[in-house]
Amino acid sequence: MGREIFVVDDNIDYQFIFFKVLKGLEKSYPVKFFESAKACHQHIETLHFTKASPMPGLVVLDLNMPGINGLQLLKMLKNPKNNNVMIKHDIPVVIMSNDFSDYQVQQCYLAGANAVILKPFEFQILRGTVQSICEFWLD
Repeated sequence: MGREIFVVDDNIDYQFIFFKVLKGLEKSYPVKFFESAKACHQHIETLHFTKASPMPGLVVLDLNMPGINGLQLLKMLKNPKNNNVMIKHDIPVVIMSNDFSDYQVQQCYLAGANAVILKPFEFQILRGTVQSICEFWLD
């Protein structure tokens, strides 16, 4: 098994579906879910300062969350000027959302996102999307 996938999404139902998709893939990928960007950021801070376990191999962020949104978290993690904790630029970050404006997509890429992907509504399409993300960024 490789390094963990961190999935940050405030929708618990989406987390469950994402978990089911991951467990249905041929290859096993460890995953940790966070209901808020703040919780993920705090966890990454802990990993950074304690070096207790490795940083994630992939971070998947929902764009639209209450409080700190996915773009804000991305900026916090990729820009050392904004924060004293920075994830390595080689850790891929994928932003997913149900809806994007062209401006939001551009802002995500400027902030350091490796991919910006529309969340599929159909389970089989989501499965294929998640499998492609994992194979591309983790294998």
